[in-house]
Amino acid sequence: NVRRMQTQTVVDSGTVFDGSAVNRQKLLDELLSSEKAHVQALDSLMENYVEPLRFVLPLNRYQEIFSNVELIRNWNATFLRHLEAHLSCGDTFGDLFLEMSPLLRQLYTQYNENYQNAMKAYENCRKKSKLFITFLERKQKDISENKTKDLLSYLYLPIQRIIAYHSLLKNILHLTPPDHPDYDHLSNAYQSLVETQYHANHRAQQRKNIDKIIEIQNSLLGQDAQLILPHRRYVYEGEVILGKNLKDRYIYLFNDLLLCTKKKGKFLKIDFIEPLETLKVADVKEEFRQFRLQSSSNEYIIMAEDKQHWIKTISGAIKALKSGENDSKINSHNHIEESTRESLMNRIITWSKMEDPQVVLREIKDLAATLEKYRAIN
Repeated sequence: NVRRMQTQTVVDSGTVFDGSAVNRQKLLDELLSSEKAHVQALDSLMENYVEPLRFVLPLNRYQEIFSNVELIRNWNATFLRHLEAHLSCGDTFGDLFLEMSPLLRQLYTQYNENYQNAMKAYENCRKKSKLFITFLERKQKDISENKTKDLLSYLYLPIQRIIAYHSLLKNILHLTPPDHPDYDHLSNAYQSLVETQYHANHRAQQRKNIDKIIEIQNSLLGQDAQLILPHRRYVYEGEVILGKNLKDRYIYLFNDLLLCTKKKGKFLKIDFIEPLETLKVADVKEEFRQFRLQSSSNEYIIMAEDKQHWIKTISGAIKALKSGENDSKINSHNHIEESTRESLMNRIITWSKMEDPQVVLREIKDLAATLEKYRAIN
C-alpha cells in the first residue's frame, strides 16, 4: 500500500494517475526550462564573444573558432519557440523533434567535426594575437562577477546540449506508455538523435584521422610514399632504437603498414616501409626491451621502452587486417567522399560571404594543395 501511494497521484476530480506521468511531466518541464537556459547562454555567447571578436580576429581564425555556432543558435531558438507552443497545449513534442532532426544532424556534425580545430585556433590566437589576449583579459572581470562565462565554456555548449538531449529523450521515452499518442514519434526522434551522435562522432574521427595522416605525409622529406588513401587509418607512433647499431628511429603504425623514419633536420626521412600483410612480430624474451619484426624479405630488431604495447598493437593490427576487418575500402571511401562533399559545400557558402577576395583566393589555394594529395587515390 505504501508503494502504491508513492507511485500514484490523486487529483480533485478523483482520477488516479500513475506516478510515471508526474515524473514524465517533470522531465518535459526540465526539457523546456533547460532549452530556455541554453538559448540564453548562446545569446550571451553571441553578445560577449561572437559579435565583438569579428573586429579582433583574422577572418580565417574567427571562422575556425566559431564555425557554424550562429546557425546552431538559430536552430535552438526556433526549436524553443515551437517547443513552447507544443507543450502549452499538451504533452507531445516528438513530432517536432523528428521534423527538426535532419537540420540538427547537419549542423551538429559540422560543429563537432570542427571542434578540435576550433580549440587549436583558440590556443594559436591566445599565444600570438595581442588583441585577442587583451580582449580575454578584459572579459575576465565580467567572468569573475558571474556576468558571463569564459569562451571555452561557451564553445562546448552545442556538444553539451546534444548529450543533454540524449539523456532527456531517453528518460522521457522510458516514462511514455506505448499507447501514448507521442510514443512512436518520441521513439523515432530518440533513434534519430542516437544516429546523429554516431554520425557526428564517426565524421569527427574520420577528419581527425585524415588530418593526422596529412600531417605525417607533410613531415616526410621527398614525399616518396603516398600515405593518404581512403582506407588507411593511423594507429600508433613512437620513438624506438633500431638494430645492433642502436640507431634512433621513429615508427608510425597504420592499419595496413608500418613506416620507420629517421630525423633529417626539421623533416623525417623514410628508412623502411613494410606492409602488415607480410609482417610478423615476436618478443625477444631474453632482452627486456627488444622485439623482432620479420617481413617476407627483411628482419628488424626493435628496442622500445613500451615493448609490450608495441607487440600487442602491431599484432592486433595484423590480426584485424587478415580477418578482413579493414577490408571495407569502398564503404570507407564513400564515407570520406560524403565528408568531403559536405565540407566543400560549407566552405563555398562561407566564401560567398567573404568580402576580401585575397582571403578567398588563399583558402582556395590551400584547399587545392590538399586535394592534390588525394589525386593518387583514384
